[in-house]
Amino acid sequence: MSFLEAVNEKYGELSPVQKRIADYMYKYPDEACFYSLREMANALGVTEVTVLRFARKLGFDSYVDMKKDLRDHLQARLLGNETLRSASAHSVTGTRELDHEAMFKEFVANELQVLKNTYSQCGLEQVLTAVSLIRQAGTVYAIGNELAAVGTAYLTRRLMTIGIRVEDLGSQSRALYIDHLIHAGPEDVAVIFCNPGYAKHVVNTVKYLNEKRVPQIVITDKISSPVAAYATVVLTYDNHDLYYYNSVLGFFSLTNLIAYFTAVGSPEDTTRLRNQILEARESIGTISMYKDSRGRDGK
Repeated sequence: MSFLEAVNEKYGELSPVQKRIADYMYKYPDEACFYSLREMANALGVTEVTVLRFARKLGFDSYVDMKKDLRDHLQARLLGNETLRSASAHSVTGTRELDHEAMFKEFVANELQVLKNTYSQCGLEQVLTAVSLIRQAGTVYAIGNELAAVGTAYLTRRLMTIGIRVEDLGSQSRALYIDHLIHAGPEDVAVIFCNPGYAKHVVNTVKYLNEKRVPQIVITDKISSPVAAYATVVLTYDNHDLYYYNSVLGFFSLTNLIAYFTAVGSPEDTTRLRNQILEARESIGTISMYKDSRGRDGK
């Protein structure tokens, strides 16, 4: 189990001091992965023994092993070493010029394989269950972090155009994020986007919503991810990318799939809701701010 997976799985079992260590390493991984044991203890104002106990709590034999795992994760995420070696392999023999045609073919082949792998593990029954939950929900909450927020924004826009009540929580402030979720209930549904790295607050959100009995559609990379266990339905995708840490192709395609089936799966409902949107637009007209005599927006 990696450092990030161990923290997400065991965070609730950590002491307040251990949580502070975990939070620090999450926030400053590029520094933490190079600190000596003494430097880490000094940075956090704790003893070296406390840091060692934290490492063992996560399942590592030593602080060095934990630090190495975090460093390996950063190298895979930020440097793309395998891709750089691959690019070197595509150099034209005897020159430093890259063989762009070979690189292009490799890229296209990888993208097609990602889609093939994604849909080989995605069944129609899962999709129809997800769509049914969305159609029946009072409010749909789209939840994700950083890269996954692209999915929340896209899904929100698509569902809004067919009259589904949806809230994009992917880019909300902490105050608004909490305000929305305290009002969520069993009559609603949350669509969770969770990529490897598994943002701690997203994992905690899934657990919180589970306690409130809010149905959850989870879109993640594998069935063993820390959010999948709390899902009503899970859709998994292949996230392999030739250079970057996470590919958006798989989860973005699944998002598009859900939006498509939600729109066409019940044409009568879709037509009715879209007509309501058109009626509202015609009644309200163009939205413009009142301007005073100096051309300033009125308050």
